[in-house]
Amino acid sequence: MRYFLSAPLFAALAAALLLWQGDAALASRWTPATLALTHLLTLGCLSMTMVGALLQMLPVVAGVGLPHARPVAVIVHIALCAGTLLLASAFWLEAPALFQLALAALLTALCLLLVACTIGLWQQHASGATATVAAIRLSLAALAITIMLGGLLAGALAWPELLSLPLPVLTDVHAMWGLFGWVGLLVVGVAFQVVPMFQVTEPYPHWLTRNFTTILFLLLLVCSIGASLQRPEDLWFHAVTQSAVVAGYGLFAAITLALLARRKRPKADPTTLFWRTAMASLLAALVLWLLPVAAGDASHPLALGVLFIAGFALTTINGMLYKIVPFLTWYHLQEAIGRGAPNVNKIIPERHARLQFALHLVALLLLLAACYWPQQLARPAGAAMCASCLFLWFNLLQVMRMYRRLQRQAQTGKHLAPA
Repeated sequence: MRYFLSAPLFAALAAALLLWQGDAALASRWTPATLALTHLLTLGCLSMTMVGALLQMLPVVAGVGLPHARPVAVIVHIALCAGTLLLASAFWLEAPALFQLALAALLTALCLLLVACTIGLWQQHASGATATVAAIRLSLAALAITIMLGGLLAGALAWPELLSLPLPVLTDVHAMWGLFGWVGLLVVGVAFQVVPMFQVTEPYPHWLTRNFTTILFLLLLVCSIGASLQRPEDLWFHAVTQSAVVAGYGLFAAITLALLARRKRPKADPTTLFWRTAMASLLAALVLWLLPVAAGDASHPLALGVLFIAGFALTTINGMLYKIVPFLTWYHLQEAIGRGAPNVNKIIPERHARLQFALHLVALLLLLAACYWPQQLARPAGAAMCASCLFLWFNLLQVMRMYRRLQRQAQTGKHLAPA
């Protein structure tokens, strides 16, 4: 829960930076403000939530225990928070010393996570979670590649006199592995479990879950090789491999939308709306990724980032939090107070989740429009996104307050009960 409560605050901090800087934060993907708010979102919000979900899902869904789970969770959380803030400050201030500190903190957090998860995944897992465990393994491998590339980039900025690297190419490959590998593969694997479970849909087809994430991982490997080829005669190879990655993720989005359309509950609750919006954003991002970029066009890469990071990844996280957090709260309250635990569907009022979805949708549309009209819409987009993220944090905080209150009441009752 410390991860889930921290994530919206980092997203709100990124939105506040956009609100403060306005169109200067959307002038180009390479400006200090853009790089700072991008990493506040990707590390502070997306990765923060995904690490928390991993720590929960591996023991519960896959039956895999992590070594020293509690101290690992605390250390990774502290180091990830500190590293994200240091990295955002380093981009903002363009300070090599801050890049050095950020590199130390983030390597500590993410390498410790990788080691703990790798040891846990050596164990035998539950047979029904094979597809999800395979996706988690591959997403962690993608995270390792992302860390390596990110470490090289941060090292080049921390010690510019020692390292001379092709930064634009490395940045593109780093972003591809972080978004399509670490984030994308983990979302796909988690969706195989949580969409049928929480959205009450049919299971994903067996032909999709069997080797799908392995194929995606191999396609990303080939695509990263194509992206590193700089000769004009090799551009066709990069276009073909990129199209194959697009086709794979497009297939996943289309099947997810089809499953949600045939779900057993006709009324669309807020989490269903989040999932539908996320899959539509993913499809739009994939189409935009294939379109050619005109020289000097800054809006195209910014819109692609908005659709994938805010539209697909952040929307998916919103939808999953509204199911995972109430379920975990209900599960632990069942152990503490038994039948007195509130119904899982009543822990977060549906009207609150619907209102936050509306705020999130407005923020997403404003962010997308601000990529093309930054002077008019950058600050309204930042304000809307900040409001959405803070409302999500408030909803999660209310759950924790309720949990603590009921837990104290249960402990007081047991203490006062006669022997």
